[in-house]
Amino acid sequence: MDALRAGMDATKPLRCGLVLILAVGTIIGCQADSHVVRSRAQMPTDPLAPILPPPPPHVGGVNAVASPSADVVAESSAVIGQPITPTKTDDVVPASWSGLKPLPTVAELIKNSTPRVRVVAVVGQNNVITDKEVMESVWQQYRELAFLDGPAREAKQRELYNQSLRRLIERELILDELSTKLRKAGKTQVLDELREAAVEATDRQIREIRKMFKLESDEEFATWLRIQALTLPVLRRQLERQFMAQQFIQSMLKEKGRRISLGEIRDYYDKHPEEFRVPDRVKWQHIFISSARHPSPQAAHEHATAILKAAHSGADFAELSKRYDNGSAAGQGGFGLGEKVGEILPADIAPTVWSLQPGQISGIITTPTGYHIVKVVERDYAGILPFDQKVQAQIRDKLTEAQTAAEMKKLIDELWRKGVVRIIHE
Repeated sequence: MDALRAGMDATKPLRCGLVLILAVGTIIGCQADSHVVRSRAQMPTDPLAPILPPPPPHVGGVNAVASPSADVVAESSAVIGQPITPTKTDDVVPASWSGLKPLPTVAELIKNSTPRVRVVAVVGQNNVITDKEVMESVWQQYRELAFLDGPAREAKQRELYNQSLRRLIERELILDELSTKLRKAGKTQVLDELREAAVEATDRQIREIRKMFKLESDEEFATWLRIQALTLPVLRRQLERQFMAQQFIQSMLKEKGRRISLGEIRDYYDKHPEEFRVPDRVKWQHIFISSARHPSPQAAHEHATAILKAAHSGADFAELSKRYDNGSAAGQGGFGLGEKVGEILPADIAPTVWSLQPGQISGIITTPTGYHIVKVVERDYAGILPFDQKVQAQIRDKLTEAQTAAEMKKLIDELWRKGVVRIIHE
């Protein structure tokens, strides 16, 4: 399932890149956070969640209006795992409508209804997370369960379930915040563009999955999903909503982040020398000519000499190895065994391998079993990597990632504090 953790029309380009991120960021930057909104509406196009409403109260009179029936809900094109459409809690029923009651809130529906799928969390007033979506998130981490049995497997599955539930809640908190800020700014069209970009990005990801696993037909793809214990509606929902949340987070962090200075990079390099210490390492190619494959040792030597001459004349060493090697290198792209001290095999040729510079080709090395020719492709010498541009870029990326993670944690903690999250226990 790692493929799930890694076009567009010419007339309708994807608008989810920096322009969209900057648009979201600009709008967000204009909003004041002085007032905390505890209950926020979900995006208007989200369909009803698949739950059955409570049975209607027994009300007499010709003016009585019954609650929606199970058949109505079943025909509402509900998609498993989608948020519930906002319901108003301040509806006023005319006094002349004897026996009628206000429409129930989402919380009341969940409390008093018979669920088609079990709702395990409500974020804000209207964003629901179902047990099915959490479980599919767990199965995407199946490798962590594959080799466990009994109590160990059950414990690990509970752990993964709780982790997945928390991540999904955080995703919905992020999307709730995104929706609130854009609506306050009167920029709902940006939300529509982001949703459209999420659909296009998800289509692309699904095409990549199908290409990776060679799932040419819809039937093959459906079978693959069943084997993985996944469903396409839930998978699409996860990919689309995760894309939207990531775009929002990037815009927020762009505002909060700052560029790492060269002084910070140098300070990190000086304080963490162990991270830049490298051992002797060599990447080398090998051709072995076995004496047993020739009429005599002299014939084998002459054959090795001809190959060496071809290598010095510019022939591709890897191709020569694939063609003439009598050992393991021919099946390994021409590369020899071992990269570190004590790993080079056969040990007889190790001193020669370590003595060569990158690009150098050895002479013929004689051993009891035959003749060897080696070429060094890459060579690292033991010591501390120099403070060059490559190392600086690595440190900058690492510090930027740490800074982003810290800001991300602060943002998520803030959303947890001001958001409304209800965990629904069995």
